[in-house]
Amino acid sequence: MRPTLVAGLAAAMAAALATSPAWADKAAADRCAAKLPTEARSIYVASAPHLVPGADGRAVVTEQTRTLVLSGKVSHLTAAESAQAAANCLIMR
Repeated sequence: MRPTLVAGLAAAMAAALATSPAWADKAAADRCAAKLPTEARSIYVASAPHLVPGADGRAVVTEQTRTLVLSGKVSHLTAAESAQAAANCLIMR
């Protein structure tokens, strides 16, 4: 992944996850994720198990997105947008 893409992705995750309320509603987050496009849903599924209390949400989503890009499951061209969409659901957890 290019450094500028990673920086942009990290900034997007920081903005989405920094404003998150206490993780409280897994069912609502899962319903939100069910409506996501395939790539964003993949990021959600990969990231959700790692978002435990005390976890750095931005780092989790960034790392999971990077892994999915490197494995070819998420396009590097749409990774930031997909990660942002996933983060919008993940903040409900």
